[in-house]
Amino acid sequence: MRKSRHTGGRSRELMKFMRCFSCSLPFFSSLCDHSVQKIIGCSAKMISNALKWRAKPERRGRKRKTTIKMDRRITRMAKAQPMISSRMIKDSLELPVSTVTVRRRLCEANLFSRIPRKVPLLKKRHVQKRLQFAKEHINWPKEKWRNILWTDESKIVLFGSKGHRQFVR
Repeated sequence: MRKSRHTGGRSRELMKFMRCFSCSLPFFSSLCDHSVQKIIGCSAKMISNALKWRAKPERRGRKRKTTIKMDRRITRMAKAQPMISSRMIKDSLELPVSTVTVRRRLCEANLFSRIPRKVPLLKKRHVQKRLQFAKEHINWPKEKWRNILWTDESKIVLFGSKGHRQFVR
């Protein structure tokens, strides 16, 4: 048995056009599926199927775990509090998804994670106080300097991480 031809987009539009005007215009009022079939050159069943047909959006892959409403809530919270982590967003909104999914939704909304910029350690006030201290103690003997416990201002971590956190910007 031979397969029937499928209607293309152009003939489908022509069928819709002819059916729409069959009721309103006097010229097309006598047109029914059989007369449209003769003009276009296809069967009446094909015409009725073409008119019933609706283009479905193409969906491939797995369904999304979050709804559009959830996505908006995630992005709204991240914009309101840029220093909040994805785990905190998930917990506060009580989402049934993983933190990785929350991060994906933020990336889709062009909200990427960043490490916060480090601020300068010394301000002008600090520099002036240090200079004043140095000028006051310039004539100290070595014995006095040996009694001072020198501590480093930087934090040294031998094992593990320094605890860098990434935030949404």
